[in-house]
Amino acid sequence: MAEALEPGSGPARVQVSADRLLCPICLEVFRQPATLPCGHSFCLACVQRLWEQQAAGGDCSCPQCRQTFRPRPELRPNPVLGGIAEELAAGAGEPEPGAGAGLTPCDVCPAARRPAARSCLLCLASYCERHLRPHRSAAAFRDHPLAPPAADVGRRKCAPHRKHLELFCRTDRAFICGLCLAAEHREHQVVPLDQEADSRRKELQKVDFEMGKQLQETLLEIGSLQQNMDSIVRTSQKVELEITNHFYAMTESIEEALRVVTEIIGREQQAALTQAKAIRAQLEQKCTELREKKLQLEILANKSDNFKLVQESLCFSTESQVPDVPQFKSDFHSKLVRASKAAAELSSQVKECLRRAMKRRLKSTERRGCEKSTETSDASPHTSLLPPEPKIRKNFEESLPSQSNAAASPRRTHQVLSFRRCRCHKADF
Repeated sequence: MAEALEPGSGPARVQVSADRLLCPICLEVFRQPATLPCGHSFCLACVQRLWEQQAAGGDCSCPQCRQTFRPRPELRPNPVLGGIAEELAAGAGEPEPGAGAGLTPCDVCPAARRPAARSCLLCLASYCERHLRPHRSAAAFRDHPLAPPAADVGRRKCAPHRKHLELFCRTDRAFICGLCLAAEHREHQVVPLDQEADSRRKELQKVDFEMGKQLQETLLEIGSLQQNMDSIVRTSQKVELEITNHFYAMTESIEEALRVVTEIIGREQQAALTQAKAIRAQLEQKCTELREKKLQLEILANKSDNFKLVQESLCFSTESQVPDVPQFKSDFHSKLVRASKAAAELSSQVKECLRRAMKRRLKSTERRGCEKSTETSDASPHTSLLPPEPKIRKNFEESLPSQSNAAASPRRTHQVLSFRRCRCHKADF
């Protein structure tokens, strides 16, 4: 221990052991030391705090010699002893670091409060390792229960009676002390705090078990829902692919019909042009012959020999006939008009047929979906929004208007719009 203390500047040098200047309660250098009538000295704040805790019993005693004082003596700081303690504290060096954030500080440390190591449930205070020594070694503190540091251990005290809250009233759902039980909680259901804690711990375990079961059930429901979602995605993709293939087949049929019609128009155009070219060649030959004969007539008319003129004119008149050329006759324009009209009527019929068929099928699908929404998610992967091909053919044929003068009959319209690849013929147009 450090010695060396010089209380004055005179020639006499008094050396005092540092252990004699430590408070027996807080084990720190005296802060405003006060001397009791028995002669023992303590920090003024420490002894007052201790006597406040002992006030419920009615007696004030010395923590060292256990001498009882009645009435409670009035304590005053000892200035001489306090000055010596201040000089010792000034030369003792740097103070120890205090408790950090989130740690329970020691209730006895005066300034730099160190973190508490344990809390006493009887003293209702928290102590660091240094101030916990009396509870570990002194016989007077052996019966004091120690617990991990608690920041609210000082509030676990009955306000009216200044006693430890060691009971629990189930009727009022409140913490009480022994004096509260004898007073207003006599007829209530009161149990020790440990028993109530064990009972609630068992209830919490039951609740935890039930929540675990609910968690497992919820996870199973989530898994089932995820499977349904995956099934919906897969079925939607498959049905979308089927519908795309169906409409692609219809598009191919329409494109093939367009190709056939285009080829027919091309052939009719080529035939008409061939006929026209042949007649034109004949007409050009006729023009050539007429020019030659006209030239001969001009030469003959200019001859001065009358005998020759009459003789040659007789021969010319018999040979002047030019063969006739057949006239160009073709109904190509009327055929084009009829083909255009037939294509327009066919397009209108197809669009109307598709609109009616899809409207009927979608309505029936919506009704079935409302009735069996759960079964729809687990349906066969071959399920499709469109009806089977025979039904589509029937719907198309029924929805087409019966017109005697239509360019294409329902049978021919079905041949054009069939989901299978069709062959269009010239007679269909």
